[in-house]
Amino acid sequence: MLGAVRRYGVAQALRASVPRSLHARSTPQLLKLQPSSVLKVSNAARPFHNFPQARSAASAAAQEDRPVRSESAQENAALHEFADLQKRGLVDPKIIETIARKMNITAMTDVQSQTFHKTLQGNDVLAQAKTGTGKTIAYLVPVLQSLMNSPRSPPSGRGTAEVRSMIISPTRELAEQIAVQARLLAAGTGLKVQTAVGGSGKQLGLNRIRGEGCDLLIGTPGRIEDILSDKRAGVRTSTLSSLVLDEADRLLDQGFAADLMRIIDLLPSPMKVDRQTLMFSATVPNEVMDMVRRAMKPKFDFVKTVRDDEAPTHLTVPQKAVMLNGLENGVPATLEIAKSYEDQMRNNHNLPPFKAIVYFNTTAEVNLVYEVASKMKMDRSTPVFVMHSRLTQRDRTRNAGTFRRQRSAILISSDVTARGMDFPDVTHVIQVGAPRDRDSYIHRLGRTARANKTGEGWILLNKGEIPAFNRLLGDLPIDGDKSLSTAAVDMTNGSADAPPAAQDIIGRVNNAMADVDYRTKSSAFMSLLSGASGGQSKQRFIDGLNRLAIHGYGLEEPPSVSPLIAQRTGLDRVRGVNIKAHVPYDNMVGGDRRMSRGGLGSRGGGFNRSGSRNRNESSDDLFGVGRFNRSGLRNSYERNDRFSGEKDTRFQPRSRDFKPSF
Repeated sequence: MLGAVRRYGVAQALRASVPRSLHARSTPQLLKLQPSSVLKVSNAARPFHNFPQARSAASAAAQEDRPVRSESAQENAALHEFADLQKRGLVDPKIIETIARKMNITAMTDVQSQTFHKTLQGNDVLAQAKTGTGKTIAYLVPVLQSLMNSPRSPPSGRGTAEVRSMIISPTRELAEQIAVQARLLAAGTGLKVQTAVGGSGKQLGLNRIRGEGCDLLIGTPGRIEDILSDKRAGVRTSTLSSLVLDEADRLLDQGFAADLMRIIDLLPSPMKVDRQTLMFSATVPNEVMDMVRRAMKPKFDFVKTVRDDEAPTHLTVPQKAVMLNGLENGVPATLEIAKSYEDQMRNNHNLPPFKAIVYFNTTAEVNLVYEVASKMKMDRSTPVFVMHSRLTQRDRTRNAGTFRRQRSAILISSDVTARGMDFPDVTHVIQVGAPRDRDSYIHRLGRTARANKTGEGWILLNKGEIPAFNRLLGDLPIDGDKSLSTAAVDMTNGSADAPPAAQDIIGRVNNAMADVDYRTKSSAFMSLLSGASGGQSKQRFIDGLNRLAIHGYGLEEPPSVSPLIAQRTGLDRVRGVNIKAHVPYDNMVGGDRRMSRGGLGSRGGGFNRSGSRNRNESSDDLFGVGRFNRSGLRNSYERNDRFSGEKDTRFQPRSRDFKPSF
């Protein structure tokens, strides 16, 4: 009880000393609204076993904490336009002008209009909102306004910096994306925004923070924890006024709970410094509620903008599945999707420009296809970009930002962009090959049809991947599609029987592929070889890869494998494997650093054929060939292996087109 009294004593004193509005009011601060979608939640005695129960408890607490003061009509009025924030003296005109003129935004989204009343008062808020609904602006505006309301502390000395606000995100890309918007909103205010993310030089970042100052620090949990725990870094948080956890469910799902707890412990005690904590999350599982109890004040506001009956993206976006004649048909079919849509645009000027993200399961495939696309005579109005985990942070930030600003473009990507990244106006998500799991498919698809825009999803599958497709995604509204002529062409006979349009596309791909370095092709081949077989026999899997190498990549023979590796992986008993005693170094390591230490085990970054990360995640075998350990030996199946040899009849094909014929 004493702690609570001390805590709220500090909070009330600080809030009284710093006005929450730009204009004086007759009342100390805006009275808290309690619309049906906003719940006042108490942290005391709340047995949150699951979230529906948490909502019931929150509703009861809201009734107990009903305010007794009356509100003015102006303060009680709903917020719909950003101009309203300036008219009511809630937000500095510079910020509102930036939103209106540079971002071309006038109306608020649901999460913005429902949270601003709370966040601009300094309340702790847990907001449940889907990605792509404007939540970044929803927390940046109150954070920046709070910084403008609070005077800076005197400099603490050379080689040190005082961080006054902090935003934590689960990925480097998302942190950089947030920083871009934060710097734009802070333009002309004098506020300094800095980033601290993994993959960039720690010392270089510290030099910027200490040299330029840092009002708002945006970063990832690991790097921020590293900086705060390093006494020599010279970064202080003694006046930290706000903490934001963006994508809170992802932060915890990705194993950052311990880092977040350490960060909170390193921050000044809330009994000494009044700190506003904001959490934004697409879902609110028990783990998020545990973090709420740890980080937020005993009473916080819960804002839910996701309707219980709202259908998710993967149930509403048009989705099509295409069966490829072979792996070699994947790139031509992808280009045909783009060409077909551009033809539609000529006949329908109301269609938005073509803007697509094309997902491949391995970094090496991404590199190869990007090189092919770069060498083709692409339309200059539709530039091509690349994104994967092995790019430098500077390149990733530049490519993501440029693609985001383009009206029409193609981004060839690994799963690094599949969650949390917001790219406006993406019309198409194209997935080449079966994804790692159901969630991967859904999150990739979620990059389109955002913010009430339209979009569509495509998945291109080799015949051998159909059983896995049915098990993973057979209950989703995905329709079989036979409109792509390049998908059905038998490329082993030179495409002689293909329609002229298909021949043109395939010819352009082949010409560009001929100019790609052998090592790039070898790397892509070996990354696929070290993955999974799609539920088909090893023989059929190898036959398909060999066709890809010869008729897709234009190689005279498939890249070679050493006898030792072939023996350890059982490939020495498979017809067609190119086994040679003297294997080029690139093939020994897969060109993608996947076969080091003498095996097909995954030790590099990026993704294997199953789509799983090779550095920090186990390589789950989705399609039934077992898993490779670091020595290249196949691990035995576990009973809970989703795609073991046991027959799974949970999901049936939606179309006869996809009924396996083997």
